[in-house]
Amino acid sequence: MGVDHAWEKFSSEIRFALVSDASLQERLNGLISGVSHLQRDSFPDDHVWDEFRKLLNEVTKRGARFPEDEKIRATTSQMSDEKAKESLQAAFAIYTHLAKAFGRTEFVI
Repeated sequence: MGVDHAWEKFSSEIRFALVSDASLQERLNGLISGVSHLQRDSFPDDHVWDEFRKLLNEVTKRGARFPEDEKIRATTSQMSDEKAKESLQAAFAIYTHLAKAFGRTEFVI
């Protein structure tokens, strides 16, 4: 799919997370649900891919018996505000790497 696709998906989901009135947990759930399908070829290098996998592991560690999207909801719904905020910040850091790799000097939010 490529970095351009990952940038587009992250951009859309980050935009929603920033402007939504939903809880931090719901924002995180929406963001991760929108990007969880991305594969290695969507990331510019192994470091960003590893950061993405680390984030996915963090937001799916509960509810092992559920399908992927339900794992995300099961995990994020039980996170503290602080943990959800940390995960949203990690997602934004990944987004900035994607934006740079895609040649964006400004962030479109």
